[in-house]
Amino acid sequence: MVPRPSLFRAIVVALLVGSLLGGALAATVTASPRPIAVCSPCERGFVSAAQSHDLPVRIERSTATMRVHRNGSATWTVENQLNESAPFENASLRDSIARDAISVHDGRLLSTSLSGDTVRMRYRTPTAATDAPGGVLRVDYFRDDPGTQIYTGLGADRLTVVAPEGMVVGRPLPGADVSGREMAVTTFEGRGDGPFVTFVPETDPVAPLWSLVAVALPLASILARNLLFLIAVPTLVFAGGLRVLAWAAGAVGLDAGTAHPDRRALGVVALALVALAHPLAPGLFALGGIEPPLLAGAVGAVALGSSLAVPAVRARLSLARLTGLVALAFAVTVAVGFVLRAIPELHAGDGVVRRMLLTLPVYAATLVGYAAVHGGLRRALAAAAAAFALVLVTTFPILSQGGTLYFLGVVVAAIGAVAGVVVGIPLFLLGHGLPDGESARNDTSGAAGDTPT
Repeated sequence: MVPRPSLFRAIVVALLVGSLLGGALAATVTASPRPIAVCSPCERGFVSAAQSHDLPVRIERSTATMRVHRNGSATWTVENQLNESAPFENASLRDSIARDAISVHDGRLLSTSLSGDTVRMRYRTPTAATDAPGGVLRVDYFRDDPGTQIYTGLGADRLTVVAPEGMVVGRPLPGADVSGREMAVTTFEGRGDGPFVTFVPETDPVAPLWSLVAVALPLASILARNLLFLIAVPTLVFAGGLRVLAWAAGAVGLDAGTAHPDRRALGVVALALVALAHPLAPGLFALGGIEPPLLAGAVGAVALGSSLAVPAVRARLSLARLTGLVALAFAVTVAVGFVLRAIPELHAGDGVVRRMLLTLPVYAATLVGYAAVHGGLRRALAAAAAAFALVLVTTFPILSQGGTLYFLGVVVAAIGAVAGVVVGIPLFLLGHGLPDGESARNDTSGAAGDTPT
């Protein structure tokens, strides 16, 4: 018999997880970020500032040049061609509108001028770039600041970014036309948190390597944080929940290994059939129609339960062979996912097969139930935890800074872990009631030896 898991340890894990979640939630009190353009005083930003001064203007064309300096600051030159420029002959009014149009938090107006129908503005952003190893200058300006501002577009018709003297563009903006020190873009797509830009010494033969290092360094801390809060904490909740199930099953004296495993297997099949039938009565289950992971997972559970209902299968059972059956059930689930994706009426989408991963940790509860009786509990818990962590890694963007609701995602993942444990209870009980294959064979041979000839 395997030693029962310690309730004390399970409580300690729960308290640690609760403390982490509590501290994380306390850090979420931040301001909502403002949506702005990369060039804030171009087009919409300038028009909005002018309208606040009761000047309805229209910009015919807007261009900007961003000159990055070696000290990390950047000087911007913006030219807005207006449909009506007469009101902007007033220098003080022009300066006031320009200041209001510069909506980046650290932008400082340097000068304005008017030439024909074009207003020209010069301003500076002091923290546009950061020194990185290998003499690389990493431009962080185009990255979102989730607590302050997020970029919604370029703002200008054309933006030209110029590197300092003696440097060339290492990592450009997506879709940029690059020529030595300069790159130019006409659109900006802020995918994820936005792109990094690097400038490298023009004579350095290993500049591409240093450019890669410069980008990887700030992402390392983001990755570490996300692995801790989005992956490790919810995974501990899931594994801890399964461990508590194993302790509870032993504490209440639940029959193990001999408690009518065929009935438990058929019970799992019955529950899976109910899940398969849920589209026929969506009001009863309040699921709003067909949910592909539920349908495919139910088919996999039918396959797993049906196979374990066969005495010949149970007679040769071991943890390794049960793992194979769980893998087979998951393969069935994935196959059903491909079928559901091929049915246009379901609108399952291309990501439906990836969503089938949701079923794998639930199936793994069978291994934990079996191992709680016959040995290998740590290995079974590790397998179940790895399956749940895989779900989280494919669900959350682990290289993303996250927004003001970042830790809400942590809470949702932790709730999902608890839900996974609850849904996995029937499969845990099935595994807990399965006999060891060697014991079953010994019982069978002993019964045969006692039979009179």
